[in-house]
Amino acid sequence: MPWFLFYALKQLFPTRKYISFFSLISIIGVSLGVSVLIIVQSVMNGFGQNIRQHLAQTYGDINLSSETNWIEDWTELKDALVDRLEIEGIELEAIHPYIESMVMLQSEKQSAFPLLRGIQTHKQAGTELSEERLLFIQNFLVAGNYDALDETHLFLGEPLANQLNVELGDRVLVYSPKLLEYLGDSEWVFPTEFTVAGLLRTGSPSADKNLVIASIEATQTLLELGSLISGLNLDFENKDIRSLERAKDTLKQWTLEENPSILVHTWMDKNADLLFVLEQEKNVISFIIIFIILVASFSIAVALMLSVLRKTREIGVLCALGAQSWQIALSFCMQGLFIGIMGNFIGIAFALFALENREWLFGLYTELVNREVEFLGVYDLYTIPVHYLSKDFIQVCLVSVLISFSASLVPALRAAQLKPAEALRNE
Repeated sequence: MPWFLFYALKQLFPTRKYISFFSLISIIGVSLGVSVLIIVQSVMNGFGQNIRQHLAQTYGDINLSSETNWIEDWTELKDALVDRLEIEGIELEAIHPYIESMVMLQSEKQSAFPLLRGIQTHKQAGTELSEERLLFIQNFLVAGNYDALDETHLFLGEPLANQLNVELGDRVLVYSPKLLEYLGDSEWVFPTEFTVAGLLRTGSPSADKNLVIASIEATQTLLELGSLISGLNLDFENKDIRSLERAKDTLKQWTLEENPSILVHTWMDKNADLLFVLEQEKNVISFIIIFIILVASFSIAVALMLSVLRKTREIGVLCALGAQSWQIALSFCMQGLFIGIMGNFIGIAFALFALENREWLFGLYTELVNREVEFLGVYDLYTIPVHYLSKDFIQVCLVSVLISFSASLVPALRAAQLKPAEALRNE
């Protein structure tokens, strides 16, 4: 081992068993910054992944809609696009028609204006309804049964049900946009009555406050659409971005040739603004937390500068014995590097422990504060999703080590500039 590495370790562990106080404070500062950054990024990744999954399942891998808001003869459109995709060798998993419209819901005491979404049930679609789409609804049901969805029953987002003060089995009145136009002219307006058959919790409180799901046939009857639909959701076997872009280009070319009024979008296209905001939020939060590590780096710089002042005579002896200035400087840089590496290991270990045991930690917190913990006013904290990305770990490690190393440069240069004669005279 080179002597300057040994000297650096000796400064960190002066008694060979215990780390120096100033080094310990620096390591704690780095590890706290690293752990907070890892926790925040992993949680943000988890929420982002859930939102992306929700959007993909809601809008399908690719969505077809019309410039005129409604699509006629959708079965013929469906058969034509299936033939075109088969020619191109693109494997289609399933096609699902849907209807979307704003409606008014009214209970005995409350009213709301949510987005009604009409979907195919497995009774209507038979084997055409993909297992993924079926599970999408079933996984989000916190009360009720998927089989109960029919012409007289609907599902509500749990926050919306709470707003309307209704439970399973209660009845709600649904006013279509056409009926709402007549409300000011006549009192003889008869809405459609539905029974609440299920409550949904998708993971997005804002979306659930605006969520109503009914069968597509019931929606067509309510809105007096006949056989019209709002669009088609297409699910593909291969869901990677390149494959979806190829399918999108194929469908765009086909619609230009056969039906120019049809619009083709991937779920990412339809939610580009939201996805951009999610990514920017993560970047901004990460940038802010990096300042925590920068603050910790000041403690590293102070600790090493004090070490230079305390070890001035010792540095003079090393110079007199033939040590080069760059070797002395490098020994102090190595101290900063070791602090950064140890802070990384401790910070990552603590972050992983906290994330993997978040349920226990939040349970302990609720016992201490003696109240139920809620997130965004709707969901308990136990359901916070976590998703690890290796690139986040690599970036955090590199940034923290670089900052720690950089913090040691000023003390290192100060030590390298000491003259042997002046250092030896210093007491």
